Amino acid sequence: MSRVTNAILIAHVGRESDDEIPSLNEFLRTHQIGGGEFKEVSDHAGGYRHLECRVYLSAFNHADTNAIVDAVRRSYWRDKQTLQLFIKEQEDELFTQRYCGADESVALRVPLKPEELRIICNALNEVCHGIDLRGEFETRMGASLDESRQLLDDLLEILKRPAPEDPI
Repeated sequence: MSRVTNAILIAHVGRESDDEIPSLNEFLRTHQIGGGEFKEVSDHAGGYRHLECRVYLSAFNHADTNAIVDAVRRSYWRDKQTLQLFIKEQEDELFTQRYCGADESVALRVPLKPEELRIICNALNEVCHGIDLRGEFETRMGASLDESRQLLDDLLEILKRPAPEDPI
């Protein structure tokens, strides 16, 4: 007897392809999570227009649903804020959103001393201007070279600001 878990994964609004799907499927295979793998169905939508997102479907058998959600959540995604995962267990009548990357896209406050921020700037500068990553910059860094250079510029501007005075 089987117990099917149906999954719909929506990713990357406006992008042509998702390089992340093969690694997610490999993780699911390696960890033997219900034998499912995500297949793209975006090109099968009807109408005169193309979908402006990528849609993937999968069916898992006797899978731990939390393991599926965790695999999607923990996978590397270039545009994680656009990611949505909907799950329908065999006994359910409706799909339920089980993960939304936008929920994790909140600003973080990380208290750093100026000398710690300078270390980060030096490392980012070396990656952006020194080390040749031979066409693998975006894959290794998780951001484009332009995005990384912009971040470096923003951080350097923060370093130029006068330090706040200590409260009395």
